[in-house]
Amino acid sequence: MKMRTLIVWAIMTICLFGQYNPDNYVVTISKYQFKQNPDGSTQDWAEKAEEYFSKMNRLDENLRSFKFLTHRWTGSGNDILQIAEWKSIADADESQANAGAMRRKAWPNEEKRREFFGAYSKYYTGYHKDVMVTELVASRVKRHKKSQNENTIVVIMELYLKPMSEVEGGSGAEREALRDEYFEKVIMKNDKILSWMELRHYWSGSLGDGDTPIIVVTEYANIADADNTSINREAILNAWPDDEERQAWFAKSNKYNGWGHRDIGLFNNMVKLNKR
Repeated sequence: MKMRTLIVWAIMTICLFGQYNPDNYVVTISKYQFKQNPDGSTQDWAEKAEEYFSKMNRLDENLRSFKFLTHRWTGSGNDILQIAEWKSIADADESQANAGAMRRKAWPNEEKRREFFGAYSKYYTGYHKDVMVTELVASRVKRHKKSQNENTIVVIMELYLKPMSEVEGGSGAEREALRDEYFEKVIMKNDKILSWMELRHYWSGSLGDGDTPIIVVTEYANIADADNTSINREAILNAWPDDEERQAWFAKSNKYNGWGHRDIGLFNNMVKLNKR
C-alpha cells in the first residue's frame, strides 16, 4: 500500500511539473551509522566490508553504480552515506527484494553466513535513513573507469536554477543545451574530476516555490583538488579561448542560474567498496 501511494504521488508530481525524463536513471542516497565494536578493529571492518560489497555488488545486476562515503568534514564521525544508482525505481525495489537470495548465494554455507553477518553487523547501529530519491540526468554522467586503489574525495553540493518564468528570452531547450555544452567541454575534459553526477528532483525535496534545486556529486582524487576553486579554469580557457566569446557564453548561461549554493557535504569515498 505504501509503495502504491508513493507511485501515485510521483505521477501527480510528474504531471504538475513535467520534469522526470524516463530516459534518466534513479539515484538513492541513504544514511547509516557506525558504532564502536570492542571485539573488532578498523582492519577487521575493512576486510569484512570489502568481502560484503565485492560479493553483493557483483551479484546485484540491477545496481549500476555505488559509492560508500564516510565522514571527512561533514556531519557526525560515525555517519555513512551510500549513493546507489539504478535504471529505475522498479530495479531498486527488485534489488531490495532479492537481497536475501543474493546473500545466500554469496555465502552458501548457512553456518558461515551466520558467522560472517553476526560479526559484521557489530560495526553498525542498525540506523537507516532514506535521505533522498533523485533523478540522475543520464546524458551528463562522468564515470571513473580507471583502476583506483586509494580512497577518493566526494563533494555533494546543491545548486539552483531559476524558474523559466524569470529568465527573459530563455527556453528550457537552450538551458539544457548550454548545460550539455559545459559538461562536454569542461567536466569531461578535466582529468581532475574523476566522476560527476547531476541529480534533480524526483521523490525528495520540493519544487514550485522559487529556484529549482539540482544536486551535483563530484569525485576528486584528493582533498587538494576538492578544495581548488579554480580547478575548471584550464578546461574553460581551452573551451572558450577568446575572451569576448567566453564572456558572452557565460552571460547567456548564467541567466538560468539561481543565486548561491548549499554545501551538503565533503566525504571520504571508500573505493574498494564501490561499484563503478
